[in-house]
Amino acid sequence: KNRITMASGSEENSNNGESYTTGPVEEKILWSSISRSGTILVEAGEDPFDGAVSQTAHGILSKKATPGWEYFTLKNGDGWFGKKNTSTTRVPRLKAVKFHVYEGSGGGSWDEAENEDSIIWVFAAVYNPEANTWPANHKNVLSDVQSFVEKIVGLSEMPRAVETDWKVGGTLSCQATFAPILMQRMQEVTYLGSMARLSQTVGHATEMMQSNITAIIEREDQLRAMDEKGTQLQEMASVFKKKTSGVRRRMMMQNAKHGLILGTAVTVGVAIVVIPPLIAIL
Repeated sequence: KNRITMASGSEENSNNGESYTTGPVEEKILWSSISRSGTILVEAGEDPFDGAVSQTAHGILSKKATPGWEYFTLKNGDGWFGKKNTSTTRVPRLKAVKFHVYEGSGGGSWDEAENEDSIIWVFAAVYNPEANTWPANHKNVLSDVQSFVEKIVGLSEMPRAVETDWKVGGTLSCQATFAPILMQRMQEVTYLGSMARLSQTVGHATEMMQSNITAIIEREDQLRAMDEKGTQLQEMASVFKKKTSGVRRRMMMQNAKHGLILGTAVTVGVAIVVIPPLIAIL
């Protein structure tokens, strides 16, 4: 396996004249780097495909910086690269991703980020989606690699903010201090991806629980309002019933009075008609 060094083109990384040789890495993520506005400050990895990894790394780094993710696939993947008489030179469809962090003064745009007051941090990785070290039937290769890149963004945040080598250092100026961290995280890529998905799952479950709790509280409020409204309706019905009974009672009294008056009038009328003839006869 050839060690790649995109920064210098040699087979070993160097830092101020001191050689630094990367250790073995699983063939999931083959190479990764952090750059500052086009200057590679640290990189780690190796090239088991006779230059294909270097070609893929160059391809992803050559893409224009954007506010989001950028992707690259080796065009001559799924074929042969170099000598065709050995099975070890078959090149899988290598892929690469990179993410940008813009750090500027005065609110410039991405197109203006090359001025001396602005920095674009580039976090890149080349990976082999066909590596047999991925879990069987693994369907989250890209998300695992993106989780690795996001982790590197977080781990480098503090040194990028305070250390001079990161701010103004030259090519591979951060190699000795940060390359071992890159190597370690490259080997943990599947674990990092699993933890990220677990965090997303837990977050989704938490949101669902919060939504369910909110729905339960709203339902309880609705039931309470319906209960209060039912109580009010019952009280109104009771008042209406009392008023109805009073009205009926008054109507019955009025009817009784009318009957008494009518009966008295009839009796008087009969008396007026009947009594005089009786007196005359007697």
